[in-house]
Amino acid sequence: MPQVRPDQNAHSPAQSPTAPVDEAIDLDFTGVFKLQDLKPDPPLPPPKKVPQDILIGAQELLKGNCYINLSRRRPARVVDVARTTILIVEDNTTTQYLLHMLLSRAGYLTRRAGCAAEFIAAMQKAPLPDLVILDIHLKDNVSGFKILTKIRAHPKLKSLPVIILSGETAPENLMQGVSLGVDAYLSKPAKSSALMDAVKAALGG
Repeated sequence: MPQVRPDQNAHSPAQSPTAPVDEAIDLDFTGVFKLQDLKPDPPLPPPKKVPQDILIGAQELLKGNCYINLSRRRPARVVDVARTTILIVEDNTTTQYLLHMLLSRAGYLTRRAGCAAEFIAAMQKAPLPDLVILDIHLKDNVSGFKILTKIRAHPKLKSLPVIILSGETAPENLMQGVSLGVDAYLSKPAKSSALMDAVKAALGG
């Protein structure tokens, strides 16, 4: 008869082949979001011909200072605003504060980041944000497009709703955001009502 050591329990969960194993959730993004990888790529040469469909509503953009393109449809669901966290990634402190005030007054929880390091720190906090509002140009020459690319490539974040809020409204910028899977693209300055509509749509509310 085999001997059992005092510290060995034949019925312990660690030794049971049917014991459930919790899936580890990787919240350490330091290996995914590297500062050098978030630098913008060298500018591409201008396209020979700009597709005309991206210019639909151009006059309204000039008049109303607002362009919205909802490129991803979210399934309709009941959104508990008081438990919904929105991460604001914006290097302009005034704009960052205004977004915080607007969203807080609507009942949302907010986190704020102005650079890549703050973004990574905000993503490491639990729970993960339910939505990200992202500027294109950030401190330390970090590209919001690069951040969006990393989000879409991450197995735990690929479905995270992202709204771009930027002063860059050239057709190539809009097309790049859409191609990377952004949920909405708003120009600066944006009307607060338009922003809130985009937030609700991106969350599925």
